Amino acid sequence: MVDSLLTAQEVAVLLHIRPVTVYSAAAKGRIPSVTLWTGRRRSLIRFRREDINRFIADRAGRPKRAD
Repeated sequence: MVDSLLTAQEVAVLLHIRPVTVYSAAAKGRIPSVTLWTGRRRSLIRFRREDINRFIADRAGRPKRAD
């Protein structure tokens, strides 16, 4: 089970975004995450590999927005 948990840095590489963006999206509930520990100043969060793969697959088929 631990093998399938990813760090924010690993997710950032997969999504081609910065780790701070991964943390922000997770805090807003946009990217599924698992909170392993909550402290006074920070929480330790990880991401399930299968959740991230599903997240990517769900968005891969969406049409692009017209701006």
